[in-house]
Amino acid sequence: MNPNEKYYQMRIGDLNYGNHVGHDRLVTLVHDARCSLFEKYGLNELSIGQEECSLIVNEIHFYYKSELHFLDNIKITSCFFDLNLCSVKINSVVYNTDKNIISAIGNVKLVGFHFKKNKILKLPEEFKNLVEKYFVSEPISL
Repeated sequence: MNPNEKYYQMRIGDLNYGNHVGHDRLVTLVHDARCSLFEKYGLNELSIGQEECSLIVNEIHFYYKSELHFLDNIKITSCFFDLNLCSVKINSVVYNTDKNIISAIGNVKLVGFHFKKNKILKLPEEFKNLVEKYFVSEPISL
């Protein structure tokens, strides 16, 4: 599978007091890229094949390799890995395309969730079949 790609340019509002992109902003950028991945397959995190099944973040990890600064251009690639009964992980790699280096690698674990009942659900078969079709066995890591 080719990972989903999303491109951004860092804005002044993306910077923190250290004059580089902060953790909170990186989480937001990766979330936006993840939404683009779902949109590519006609889904969104609030409806993954069954009306009552949504996805929520259960875990999130980032490994930082280099800082991002004002006007840096980046590419975020996202792909599915580690599919289970109730969860799936998404690997996201943040590339600084100006310097041709990796700036961060992130993994997000999403679990099936029913908001009205406030409980974890099994992932729908339709969703699991789609993920398996575009699944990678080895995500990019450090």
